[in-house]
Amino acid sequence: MKTSSIGILLLLVALLSCSSRQRHELTHIEELLFQYPDSALILLKKMDPEELSASEMKARYALLLSMAFDKNYIDIKDDSLIRPAVDYYSVHQGKYRMLSWYYYGLVLQNARSYPAAIIAFEEAEKDAQWLKDFHSLGLINRNKANVFSLVNNHTEAIRYRKQAVSFFDKAQELSYRSFAELSLAIDYLNNRDYNKADSLFDYIRSQYRDTVLIRYCNIHQAGIMAELDQTPNMAISLYERVSEKYYSMTDYGYKAISYEGLFQPDSADYCFQKGYSVCYDQADSASLDYMRSRVEMRRGNYAEAFRLVDHALSIQDSLTRILLQQSVSNAQRDYYQSETRLKEEKNRALRQRFAFIVILSGFLVSILLMALFHRSRKTDYLLKEQMARLALNERELDRVNRDNAHLLGSLFSEKIDHLDKMIDSYFKMESGKQKDLAFSHIKQQVSLIRSDEELFLSLEKDLDRYCNHIMAKLRDQVPEIKGENLKIITLFFAGFSYETTQFILSKSSIESLKTTRSRIRSMIKASSAPDKELFLKMLEMKSGRRPVL
Repeated sequence: MKTSSIGILLLLVALLSCSSRQRHELTHIEELLFQYPDSALILLKKMDPEELSASEMKARYALLLSMAFDKNYIDIKDDSLIRPAVDYYSVHQGKYRMLSWYYYGLVLQNARSYPAAIIAFEEAEKDAQWLKDFHSLGLINRNKANVFSLVNNHTEAIRYRKQAVSFFDKAQELSYRSFAELSLAIDYLNNRDYNKADSLFDYIRSQYRDTVLIRYCNIHQAGIMAELDQTPNMAISLYERVSEKYYSMTDYGYKAISYEGLFQPDSADYCFQKGYSVCYDQADSASLDYMRSRVEMRRGNYAEAFRLVDHALSIQDSLTRILLQQSVSNAQRDYYQSETRLKEEKNRALRQRFAFIVILSGFLVSILLMALFHRSRKTDYLLKEQMARLALNERELDRVNRDNAHLLGSLFSEKIDHLDKMIDSYFKMESGKQKDLAFSHIKQQVSLIRSDEELFLSLEKDLDRYCNHIMAKLRDQVPEIKGENLKIITLFFAGFSYETTQFILSKSSIESLKTTRSRIRSMIKASSAPDKELFLKMLEMKSGRRPVL
């Protein structure tokens, strides 16, 4: 016996030591992640997640690995990696739940599941607001803006981009703020608000000395000049300040338009050739066709200009699909926000209801204990007085339940609940006149409800409502259970004791009920019901258990 106890103790110590070592290792990697993400990724890849001893460790590993991929500029489109972190931390408000939802949103964004990405970012934003983490709020709003920009909803992109700039400013992070302002200027440009875009590009060049920022300001300002057919020589000058390796398809197109404005057709044609070579898809090619059609119009090649415009229009259906995605994204976001507010209200009502039931149950239990303590000295008159007091409590409980029906509905018939308590008290009483009186009262109550089909239907509805439609599933999946067996299993699922079930159904003995339960269990096991395990679990009723509805 001693040897066995020592072995168990040593095993527990080993498990705790292993868990502590794993936690320390993951904490070290998390600290390393922000300065040396490549080293953190190498260490994480060397670890075997199957060896992690706890769900918390596995969730943290999944989150850190997702973060490491992102910080090493490796885009992940499959959510199987981050999912364990989202599932585990979804019930833990704070930093890790925020991070898990944020990186889940990035994965969905990479997979082009834009509505789902917005929903994930909304979840992350709740925790970031609770933590007052302005840096994370900036990142979340920046990525929401990116999603709306990808679906060509530039108005929404501008709104979220402004919020990102504001949060980075509050976090006093100049670098993040400057690039958020650059993205905001590009959003203005995409929304064809050229004056605001040009002004913001000028502001960025005057405020920051970052060569990357200045390079992109030059490229986009040159594009504005080409789009508006203004000062082509200045546009070419701005383009020449930037290496072609930073050009996009659009930059080549605008540069070609500027060369055409300077009457340099060969240079314009060369730019178009370079532009087509960097097109990502047909939509990019169609956009460049439209820009080239402007040049052909200037040259008087109207037939070629018409062909190019016609080709661009043939791809319009893809742009229409993107606009539809944008509408779905907005609608799902608004629906999700409304659903979340409704869920929070329901949860608040449930908490209030639960607190009331706990207090009321404590009060009723106290009265019952006092009654049991004095039962040996009570006369017949005192027993009647006790019954009257319980009846008053029953009426009071009925009134309270009616007042709160909009919160949870009726959980059980108070008459049956009271009967369950009375029968329980009856079996605890010592033999004598008091027990005979209690039996007479119980028998009278049982005769009133024994054939009450409405009562059983009401109980079934309560079980369906608060136990995941268990009775409806049972009727559908195991149709051979019916009649009295259905009544018996309803009482078992509801958690009534064997004694109460025996009284209600006029069974000869508790053993016969146990035999019936074994037979029902066998019927369920032999069935092909998808929810077989749920039925069997609910059937494992112990005397006096109350169901959690």
